[in-house]
Formats: sequence, structure tokens, C-alpha cells
Amino acid sequence: STQSTWGLLSRTLQVFIMTDSEVTLEAARKQKIHNLKLKTACLENEEYIQELHVSDWSENQKQKLVGAHDKAAELLLSVEVGTKWNLTQAYDLAKLMRVCGLEMSQRELYKPEDKPQFMDVIGMKKTLQELKQNRNKTRIVSFTGMIDNAVNKVEKVEEELRRSQLDATQLAQVPVSTLKQTEDIMNVTNIQTALSSTEEQIKTLLTQIEKTNEIQNVAMSDGEMQVAEEQMYCKVKLQEELIEKIHEKFRIIQKVEEENSPFKKIYETQKKANQETSQMKDAKRRLKQRCETDLKHIHDAIQKADLEDAEAMKRFASQKDKSERFLRDNLEKQDDCWRKIQDLERQLQKLGTERFEEVKRRIEENDREEKRKVEYQQFLEVVSQHKKLLELTVYNCDLAIRVTGLVEEMVAEACSAIKARHDRTGQDLAELRVDVHKEYLEFFRMLYLTLGNLIYKKEKKIEELDRNIRTTHIQLEFCIETFDPNAKKFSDAKKQLYLVRAEVEQELGKLKESQAKAQEEFQPTEDALVAAGIEFHHPADEQNEEVLQRRSKMLEYRTHLSKDDDVKIAAEREEVKRAKAIRASSKPLSIGQRNDY
Repeated sequence: STQSTWGLLSRTLQVFIMTDSEVTLEAARKQKIHNLKLKTACLENEEYIQELHVSDWSENQKQKLVGAHDKAAELLLSVEVGTKWNLTQAYDLAKLMRVCGLEMSQRELYKPEDKPQFMDVIGMKKTLQELKQNRNKTRIVSFTGMIDNAVNKVEKVEEELRRSQLDATQLAQVPVSTLKQTEDIMNVTNIQTALSSTEEQIKTLLTQIEKTNEIQNVAMSDGEMQVAEEQMYCKVKLQEELIEKIHEKFRIIQKVEEENSPFKKIYETQKKANQETSQMKDAKRRLKQRCETDLKHIHDAIQKADLEDAEAMKRFASQKDKSERFLRDNLEKQDDCWRKIQDLERQLQKLGTERFEEVKRRIEENDREEKRKVEYQQFLEVVSQHKKLLELTVYNCDLAIRVTGLVEEMVAEACSAIKARHDRTGQDLAELRVDVHKEYLEFFRMLYLTLGNLIYKKEKKIEELDRNIRTTHIQLEFCIETFDPNAKKFSDAKKQLYLVRAEVEQELGKLKESQAKAQEEFQPTEDALVAAGIEFHHPADEQNEEVLQRRSKMLEYRTHLSKDDDVKIAAEREEVKRAKAIRASSKPLSIGQRNDY
């Protein structure tokens, strides 16, 4: 009997020798020793009861048995009340994940001690505040409203992040490119400011041309043709400088267009930002869905555990009631056996053995029940902790999706503002380019007419020199015919006229070259004006009409001065009329096809 008791205790001790890294080994060992002492005392008393069953002193044995039964009831109660197994770790997170089929591990979940990382968001707010101080934020297309909205959204994002455990480093990188392009487009050169210096120089040149015209008109009215010719050359030089200033305006406009052109594809920046935010949202939605799935599994596991606990407690209470009835029946039977001690001694011993076995079974059942309760409590604690982590992760996922949406809205607003400023700048530049082409037309007309007037005068000068050369040659022939000493004078005069004619012809070639060059440079502006649908009278047509008018005027003068040349004058008048009729009936020709009269 003693050996079986110690064997039972040894097996019981082996069953409950368990270790866990999270429980203090010393406390668990003391608890096991305490439980072992309780069971040992109870079982020793049961063995003592069995020994009393075989005693010859029935009455004494019965009295002792009554006292032992009382003590047994107390010891059994102390075993049931005092047995504890809460220091033994029987349920952990790994078992929870295995039993419930959980997908999320703790390292994937947000924890209450995690700190939010939003310093980059604060840096983004600082960048927006610096953009708010930019002097160009309201030029053409205003960025003030967009920047204020962006600052409000970033502050809201920061406020949300402070209540979370999120790392917003990646999120803060999404609008970096957009904010950089916002700053760059606000720093695009102001076309009006860039052209102001050139406009002042053009005004100065126009003033100088007006003064030159005044001096030329005064010189022509006073008959100072040399001064008038010098002023015309000066005016040509000023008008050429004016054309160069127009070219400089085109270069400045081209430069501003090049600065503005990189923002034409701002939609690509917005598309990239939308892709990044969509990936972040999708990742958080997937994480949220996995957490919600685990929460559902845990909820189901809790319901199942609650049902199993209720059934186990009901089953244990039923078994305990059954055991109580059994012990009461056993005690009654023992009392009956004492009255029939002689006849029922063997049965009494059997009942004592049955009692011993039942008490041993009940102790083991009590151990199992206490262990089950401890495991159930541990399950509830583990489930509670993990459930909180899952719920916290779901909260952070919702918050991340919300703040990501705010950043996405901020990027969209910034991109829209950039595109608006780019389009408005391009429109203004296009209108300004047309205005400059018109301005170029006026300056080209001035230069072309001036050069045409000089060319006309030089051609008439050559015609006059040719007539003088012919006249001098005739005089020279007359002198040679009679050996007149004046032949030397006419010969020198003829040579001098040829020298003057060569100089005038050289000047005429330079003037025609300048006119052709100015006409060639004006061709792109002519094409641009035609493409824009702007009607204008070409300076070449004006020049030809002016030549015809001047020739008609000269013919009238010559009619009054010479009556002997009536036939010649009439012929030239008819030629002028035919030229006018041809111009009136023919369509305007292109620059390369125009006739020079």
C-alpha cells in the first residue's frame, strides 16, 4: 500500500514537472511541493482508513474511523480549495495561433509602446511654410490657397499621426517631388520683368529715330542733302539696332518658355504620387483585412472556449456532486458494515479500498480541473493581449489610409495649381510673342521704307551720273574733233564722274544687301503673323507704291521744267500708268516673288 502510494506520487510528480521561461522556477517548485504535501496527507489518511478496516477492535476502530472520516472531509476540502496551478505556463501565443489558425504574428502588429515617426511630415510642413513666404506665390496663378490648404492637411495628418503608432517616413516622401516643382514654377522668370530693360532700350531708340527724322526733314527743307543723307544712314543704323532688340525679346521669351516647359508633364508627377499612395493604401487594407480575419478567429475561439469552460464546470460540478453522494453512501454503508462487522469485514475492506481509489481519482480529477482553469485564464489573458494588438493595428490601418488620402488630395491640388500656372504662362507668352511680332512688323516697315528710299535716291543718282557722263563724253568728242584745248577738262571731268559713279554704286550694293538681309530676318515673323490670321500691308508693297508715287511726282515737275521732252515724259507717264494698273489687278506676291520698281 505504501509503495503504491509513493508510486502514484512519483508519477504525479513527473507529470507536473514543467518548465517555462516566463515563470519563476523556484515559485513553481514550491507550488508543486505544496500540492504534493496536500495529496500525500490525504492519501496517507486513506491508507490509514484501510488499515483500520482490518482491525479486530471493531468498536474502537469505528470510533477512530469516525474521527478519520471527519479529518478526511477536512483534508479533501483543503485539497480542493488549496490546489493551485496558476504558476505553470500551459497556454502561450504560439498555441493560440496554432489552435485558432491565426495569420498575424506579433512582430507584424503595432504595439502600444511603439512611437509614431512623423518628423518628415513636420519637415514637409516647414517646406510648405517656406513656400508660403515665396514672393512669387500669387503671380499669374495664385498658389496661396493651395499652400494654405496643404498646410491645413499636413497639420491634420500630423495630429492624426500623434495618436497612432505609424511610421510616416515613406508617406512624407510622396509629395516631395510635387513641392519641389511648386517651388521651381514659382521661381520661373517673370516675363514682364525680364523684358522691362529691353522695352526701355526700344523706347530710347524710337526717341532717337524721331529726332533723326526731325533733323532729316529740316535738312531736306533747307536743301542740305548731305546732312539729310547722313541722317538717313544714322536712322538705318538705329532701326537695325531696333530689330536686334526685337530679336533679344524673342530670345528672352524663348528662355522663359524653356523654364516653363518642364512643368508641362506635371500629370506624370501626380500619376506617380497616386501610384505610391495607392500602394500604401492597398498595403494597409491588406493588413487591416488580415487583422480583422484574426479578430474573427479569436472571437470564435473565445466563444468556443466559453462554451467549453461552461460545459467543463458543469461536468466537474456534476462529478463532484456524484462523488459527494458516493462518499455519503460509502459512509452509510460503512456504518451498516460496522453493525455487520463480522459478516461483512471482507466487504468493508473492499469498500475502504474503493474509497481510497475514489479519493485518489478525485484528487487527480481536481488536479486536472485546476490545471484546466489555469489554462483557461491564461488563454483569456493571451487572447486579451493579442486582441488589443489586433484592434490597435486595425485602428492604425484606418488612420494610415485616412492620412494617406489627405496627402493624396494635397498632391492633386498642388499639381492642379502647377498645371494652371503653366498653362496661363504659356498663354501669356503666346500672346506676348504675337505682340512682339506686330512690334517687329512696325520696326521692319520703318527700316525697309528708309532703306528703299535711300536705294531709290541712289539709283536716281546713278541715272543722273550716267546722263552727265554721256553729256561729258559728247563734249569731249566735240573738242577732240576741233583740237579744242578744253578736251583735257572734259576728260578729267569724265574720269571724276566715273569715280563718283563707282562709289555710289558700291553704296547702293550695301543698301540692297542690308534690305535683303532685313527682309530675310523678317520672314519668320511674317509666317507667324500669317499663321495667327493677322492681316497687314507688306512694307515691300508700300515701298513699290511710294516709288510709283514719287516717279509720278517727278514727271509732273519735269513737265513744267522742260517742254522739249514731252514725248519722253509722255512715254514714262504711260509706263507708270501701266505699272499701277498691273499692281491693281494682280494679287499680292510673297517676299521672294515681289517686283522692285
